[in-house]
Amino acid sequence: MPRRIVGVAAAAALVLVLGTAAVAQSVWSSFKHPSFGFSLTYPREWEVTSDDGTLAVMIMGPEPAGVRSLRLNVNVTTDRVPAGMTVERFEAVSESRMGLLFNAYQRLRTDRTTVGGVPAVLRYYTWKRNDGLELYQMQLYVVAGERGYVVTGTTSTQSGALQREAALLLRIIQTFRP
Repeated sequence: MPRRIVGVAAAAALVLVLGTAAVAQSVWSSFKHPSFGFSLTYPREWEVTSDDGTLAVMIMGPEPAGVRSLRLNVNVTTDRVPAGMTVERFEAVSESRMGLLFNAYQRLRTDRTTVGGVPAVLRYYTWKRNDGLELYQMQLYVVAGERGYVVTGTTSTQSGALQREAALLLRIIQTFRP
């Protein structure tokens, strides 16, 4: 396994061990989507940049430490899913597309969890943009009724503060409620 991937996997494990303790306390804002009804909270200094269409919302933060061509962000996409679709099936369908869409896609881990009492899947992975910048992302998959949600947090593996940034993104993602 390449050193960078081992380092990223170690960072993901550290995020899980440290949880929210590694995240500095700040004032947070709330977002509730007017049509889809989901909500999440985020640091007050971040900005909501989109709240329409399939990309239901994108919330942008600062640049990752030492990375100029990216901003930390969390976005939520949503779409209708067939009645009775499980969150595991919803995530599996997405997983099958990831390798086709993302250059050098590599899944690091997948965890089963819950958000607001609803079963969810949390996936961690890396991939490279066309300019060579390697992204570190985590995605939360949730199915509520006939709607599927994907909550994605993004930073870069090249960030000088990857562990802190990943912990913050995870904290934001965990506030999602369908």
